[in-house]
Amino acid sequence: MLRFRKLGGFLATFALLLQGCYESLPLQQGVAPMDQQVEFVLSDAGRVALAPKLGAAVEKVRGNITAVDGESYTMTVTQVLQYGGASATWNGEKVVVLKGHTVGFQVRQLDKTRSTLLAGVVIVGIVALFFGKSLLGAGSDPVTASGTGGQSLTGSLH
Repeated sequence: MLRFRKLGGFLATFALLLQGCYESLPLQQGVAPMDQQVEFVLSDAGRVALAPKLGAAVEKVRGNITAVDGESYTMTVTQVLQYGGASATWNGEKVVVLKGHTVGFQVRQLDKTRSTLLAGVVIVGIVALFFGKSLLGAGSDPVTASGTGGQSLTGSLH
Protein backbone atom coordinates (compact mmCIF):
# COMPACT_ATOMS: atom_id res chain seq x y z
CA MET A 1 0.00 0.00 0.00
CA LEU A 2 2.88 2.32 0.79
CA ARG A 3 4.30 1.73 -2.68
CA PHE A 4 1.07 2.88 -4.30
CA ARG A 5 1.09 6.05 -2.19
CA LYS A 6 4.66 6.73 -3.28
CA LEU A 7 3.72 6.05 -6.88
CA GLY A 8 0.74 8.42 -6.61
CA GLY A 9 2.95 11.16 -5.18
CA PHE A 10 5.53 10.53 -7.85
CA LEU A 11 2.95 10.77 -10.65
CA ALA A 12 1.46 13.95 -9.16
CA THR A 13 4.92 15.50 -9.12
CA PHE A 14 5.41 14.35 -12.71
CA ALA A 15 2.20 16.09 -13.75
CA LEU A 16 3.41 19.35 -12.21
CA LEU A 17 6.84 19.04 -13.81
CA LEU A 18 5.28 18.34 -17.18
CA GLN A 19 3.76 21.83 -17.12
CA GLY A 20 7.31 23.17 -17.07
CA CYS A 21 8.01 21.35 -20.34
CA TYR A 22 6.08 23.95 -22.31
CA GLU A 23 7.78 26.97 -23.74
CA SER A 24 6.44 30.22 -25.12
CA LEU A 25 7.96 31.28 -28.41
CA PRO A 26 8.96 34.94 -28.88
CA LEU A 27 6.28 37.60 -29.28
CA GLN A 28 4.81 37.57 -32.79
CA GLN A 29 2.65 39.93 -34.81
CA GLY A 30 0.02 39.16 -37.44
CA VAL A 31 -2.74 36.58 -37.41
CA ALA A 32 -2.53 34.06 -34.58
CA PRO A 33 -2.79 30.34 -35.50
CA MET A 34 -5.95 28.43 -34.68
CA ASP A 35 -4.34 25.02 -34.22
CA GLN A 36 -2.08 25.79 -31.24
CA GLN A 37 -2.38 27.17 -27.75
CA VAL A 38 -1.84 30.93 -27.86
CA GLU A 39 -1.05 33.62 -25.30
CA PHE A 40 -2.27 37.10 -26.18
CA VAL A 41 -0.25 39.90 -24.59
CA LEU A 42 -2.73 42.69 -23.86
CA SER A 43 -2.16 46.37 -24.52
CA ASP A 44 -3.11 48.98 -21.91
CA ALA A 45 -6.38 49.61 -23.78
CA GLY A 46 -7.05 45.87 -23.91
CA ARG A 47 -6.39 45.47 -20.20
CA VAL A 48 -8.93 48.20 -19.42
CA ALA A 49 -11.53 46.94 -21.92
CA LEU A 50 -11.29 43.30 -20.77
CA ALA A 51 -11.07 44.01 -17.01
CA PRO A 52 -14.81 43.37 -16.46
CA LYS A 53 -14.49 39.92 -18.08
CA LEU A 54 -10.96 38.85 -17.08
CA GLY A 55 -10.18 40.81 -13.92
CA ALA A 56 -7.76 43.59 -13.06
CA ALA A 57 -4.09 43.83 -14.03
CA VAL A 58 -4.25 41.08 -16.66
CA GLU A 59 -1.07 40.87 -18.70
CA LYS A 60 -1.77 37.77 -20.83
CA VAL A 61 -4.70 35.59 -21.82
CA ARG A 62 -3.97 31.97 -22.72
CA GLY A 63 -6.25 29.63 -24.65
CA ASN A 64 -7.29 28.27 -28.01
CA ILE A 65 -8.72 30.37 -30.80
CA THR A 66 -12.09 29.13 -32.02
CA ALA A 67 -12.92 31.92 -34.50
CA VAL A 68 -11.21 34.83 -36.23
CA ASP A 69 -12.71 37.75 -38.09
CA GLY A 70 -11.28 41.01 -39.36
CA GLU A 71 -11.37 42.71 -35.97
CA SER A 72 -11.31 40.06 -33.26
CA TYR A 73 -10.44 36.62 -31.96
CA THR A 74 -12.88 34.41 -30.12
CA MET A 75 -11.04 32.08 -27.79
CA THR A 76 -11.67 29.48 -25.13
CA VAL A 77 -9.64 30.76 -22.20
CA THR A 78 -7.59 28.28 -20.17
CA GLN A 79 -5.54 30.70 -18.08
CA VAL A 80 -5.34 34.39 -17.25
CA LEU A 81 -1.92 35.72 -16.16
CA GLN A 82 -1.68 38.94 -14.18
CA TYR A 83 1.17 41.33 -13.58
CA GLY A 84 3.12 40.24 -10.52
CA GLY A 85 2.93 36.53 -11.35
CA ALA A 86 -0.58 35.65 -10.17
CA SER A 87 -2.67 33.50 -12.49
CA ALA A 88 -6.11 31.95 -12.63
CA THR A 89 -7.10 28.75 -14.40
CA TRP A 90 -10.24 28.93 -16.51
CA ASN A 91 -12.37 26.13 -17.90
CA GLY A 92 -12.61 27.18 -21.52
CA GLU A 93 -14.99 30.11 -21.18
CA LYS A 94 -15.36 32.00 -24.46
CA VAL A 95 -13.95 35.52 -24.59
CA VAL A 96 -13.72 37.88 -27.55
CA VAL A 97 -10.41 39.75 -27.77
CA LEU A 98 -10.17 42.62 -30.23
CA LYS A 99 -7.02 42.54 -32.34
CA GLY A 100 -6.39 46.18 -31.40
CA HIS A 101 -6.33 45.19 -27.73
CA THR A 102 -3.22 43.06 -28.11
CA VAL A 103 0.44 43.92 -28.66
CA GLY A 104 1.03 40.46 -30.11
CA PHE A 105 0.83 36.79 -29.28
CA GLN A 106 3.06 33.95 -28.21
CA VAL A 107 2.60 30.36 -29.29
CA ARG A 108 3.02 27.78 -26.53
CA GLN A 109 4.47 24.45 -27.55
CA LEU A 110 5.81 21.34 -25.90
CA ASP A 111 9.60 21.30 -25.50
CA LYS A 112 10.41 17.83 -26.83
CA THR A 113 13.91 17.66 -25.32
CA ARG A 114 12.81 18.50 -21.77
CA SER A 115 9.76 16.25 -22.09
CA THR A 116 11.89 13.30 -23.21
CA LEU A 117 14.35 13.83 -20.36
CA LEU A 118 11.52 14.10 -17.86
CA ALA A 119 9.92 10.91 -19.18
CA GLY A 120 13.26 9.12 -18.77
CA VAL A 121 13.57 10.31 -15.18
CA VAL A 122 10.02 9.17 -14.44
CA ILE A 123 10.66 5.71 -15.89
CA VAL A 124 13.86 5.33 -13.86
CA GLY A 125 11.99 6.51 -10.75
CA ILE A 126 9.16 4.02 -11.23
CA VAL A 127 11.60 1.16 -11.85
CA ALA A 128 13.60 2.14 -8.76
CA LEU A 129 10.41 2.39 -6.70
CA PHE A 130 9.22 -1.10 -7.57
CA PHE A 131 12.50 -2.94 -8.00
CA GLY A 132 14.90 -0.85 -5.95
CA LYS A 133 15.82 -3.36 -3.27
CA SER A 134 16.31 -6.22 -5.69
CA LEU A 135 18.35 -4.02 -8.05
CA LEU A 136 20.67 -3.04 -5.22
CA GLY A 137 21.20 -6.64 -4.20
CA ALA A 138 19.60 -6.25 -0.80
CA GLY A 139 18.43 -9.75 -0.12
CA SER A 140 17.25 -11.64 2.92
CA ASP A 141 19.29 -12.39 6.03
CA PRO A 142 21.85 -15.20 5.84
CA VAL A 143 20.33 -18.63 6.30
CA THR A 144 21.11 -20.34 9.56
CA ALA A 145 21.53 -24.10 9.62
CA SER A 146 19.43 -25.97 12.12
CA GLY A 147 21.28 -27.93 14.75
CA THR A 148 24.46 -25.83 14.58
CA GLY A 149 23.88 -24.05 17.83
CA GLY A 150 22.78 -20.81 16.21
CA GLN A 151 25.91 -20.39 14.13
CA SER A 152 25.27 -19.25 10.63
CA LEU A 153 26.68 -21.14 7.71
CA THR A 154 28.65 -18.05 6.82
CA GLY A 155 30.27 -17.94 10.27
CA SER A 156 33.79 -19.15 10.93
CA LEU A 157 34.33 -22.77 11.88
CA HIS A 158 36.45 -23.65 14.89
